Amino acid sequence: MNDPAKPPLRKSHRLSAAVYATTDYEYHFTVCARHQGQPFTNEQMAESVIDSLLWTRTKRNWLLFCFCLMPDHLHFVCRLTDKEVRLINHGVRGYQPEGILDHLANFKSYTTNQSWRLGFQGKLWQKGSYDRVIDLDWPFGEVVEYVLNNPVRKGLVRNWQDWKYSQIVDQWW
Repeated sequence: MNDPAKPPLRKSHRLSAAVYATTDYEYHFTVCARHQGQPFTNEQMAESVIDSLLWTRTKRNWLLFCFCLMPDHLHFVCRLTDKEVRLINHGVRGYQPEGILDHLANFKSYTTNQSWRLGFQGKLWQKGSYDRVIDLDWPFGEVVEYVLNNPVRKGLVRNWQDWKYSQIVDQWW
């Protein structure tokens, strides 16, 4: 029975830190802009976000299978490749394996700083992200197709290849 004097324990929607630090999975992320309307209709901002994502791929040794930057959010599908996991200090949580969520936090911080240089104010991104470890419930090819066809579903283009901010980066077949 619940003790009314104690607040209920909050259930985390995240998996363990170890899952986000492994090379065993592909990840699908959706990262949304925060209270900015459609910041990525600004071409300089959009190019800065894409350049930063590609830099993160190289610096952090990701396989970046595809991405699609929409006017107000970013989708991408990636996989870590470094077998050796670093431990980093996460404050009260202690030392945790460095993983894709750490890389994403750095990416969001950097692109927010870039946005300020372009005249934006406040935080560029929402605090969290929507992420999925790709599994058999949603096959990899369907996830990539979903990401790339986002501008088609929104009526922005007829073919995903016509969207300036969608790309297949690393081959998976």
